[in-house]
Amino acid sequence: MACVVGCTIENGTEIPLNWRIVNGHNHIKHPELPVFHFSLACNHCEDAPCMKHCPALAYTRDKKTGVIIHHAEACIGCTYCTWVCPYDAPKYNETTRIVEKCNFCVDRISEGTKPACTEACPTGALDFSFQEEVDLNNHITPGFVNVGIKPSIQLIPLRKEHTKPEIVNIDAVKIDAEYLDNYVPKPTSKIHLRKEWTLVLFTLSVSGLVAWQASGITSNVFVSPIAFFIIAIFAIVLTSFHVGKKLRMWRFILNVKGSWLSREIVGFGIFFSLGIITLFIKDNIFDFNELLPFVNSNALGYITIMFGIFTLISIDMVYSLLVRKDKFKLHSAMVWLTGLLLFAWFSDFILLIFLITLFKCVLYLMRKQALFNQKITYFPLITSIRLLVLVIPLIVLIAFPEISNSSLVILVFIGEIIDRSEFYYESDVKTPNGALTDLFRNTVKTT
Repeated sequence: MACVVGCTIENGTEIPLNWRIVNGHNHIKHPELPVFHFSLACNHCEDAPCMKHCPALAYTRDKKTGVIIHHAEACIGCTYCTWVCPYDAPKYNETTRIVEKCNFCVDRISEGTKPACTEACPTGALDFSFQEEVDLNNHITPGFVNVGIKPSIQLIPLRKEHTKPEIVNIDAVKIDAEYLDNYVPKPTSKIHLRKEWTLVLFTLSVSGLVAWQASGITSNVFVSPIAFFIIAIFAIVLTSFHVGKKLRMWRFILNVKGSWLSREIVGFGIFFSLGIITLFIKDNIFDFNELLPFVNSNALGYITIMFGIFTLISIDMVYSLLVRKDKFKLHSAMVWLTGLLLFAWFSDFILLIFLITLFKCVLYLMRKQALFNQKITYFPLITSIRLLVLVIPLIVLIAFPEISNSSLVILVFIGEIIDRSEFYYESDVKTPNGALTDLFRNTVKTT
């Protein structure tokens, strides 16, 4: 841990928020399992996802050294970079409410001195040099996350002569694969439902608004401008709960070119603005013909729908980098699917209601089966309620057509809240500890 200490002293970081971490394997010290230790901080990747996906443009690359630098004054504390980095390099500081990370001691290496971590390492396990190309594929340390973003790190394995003699403990207790979960270390997830509940409500609110507006434009369903405005403002307020620096939220829109998070915010902002204008024109609250004589209300309505659809797609793309336990590409709680279901209910489009409900049921049951096969089960009562509130409204709609759709939509929305909550509960991000845990599982199964 000398490298961690050296980094902490050099950069004045707060313990236990260390920029450099020594990742380990076989935490239970079982003699039948291999042991790995490797020190990781920021790898200053060639295709750095933190810089690519940061909506606030808080990351830049130093032209002289190639180091990825985080600018604290530009960070809004949205923590999205901590999700997309597979090396757990950006870390959220609860005190400052922004992210911070390793800067590769850029001042030291600019002056020809090695980073503090390498100088502090007593065994020579860390070193530093400038190199044009790094062939990572030929030297992968077990448990290292390689997702093709070209990290600036060279992992050198043990020389063959250091792998012998092989020591075997003949008295070691075999690990029973049936009790694997009792042995496997459980890394802390960066995504917690108790922290992401605001995102559950935000994403569902946006889905509902887009569906409601679309049904009003295409099916002449009444959409209250006041209710639309209140729900939209409520959704915007919900996003602020997930931001460390609320006065910097305007920076969300700066990286439309590269970040789906920026596109989501910009898309929703345009949808909200055009939606209000469209409703005012439709309800004759204001006469926009005098102010904007070139505006066609029908065309404006469909443009509003397009930006709404773009917003839903952007939301789903924001979460496309997450790791899901079921390993499926499609999830029954994807917001575009929720928006389509709510649109069908608002528009009283029975065939579409039936098709989307059936599709969601199939996706939900397939996911539960995949989790069950992995011996992952949780909240069976909640699962039953979710299926009931998905199917019962459809049955009631067909059997009792005189019942108002509004009461049934409430049940449908409750089911969507459950499904969306499960989406966050079942999702995680790629991390070195996660990779080591997977390696641990595979090793146990083969021993």
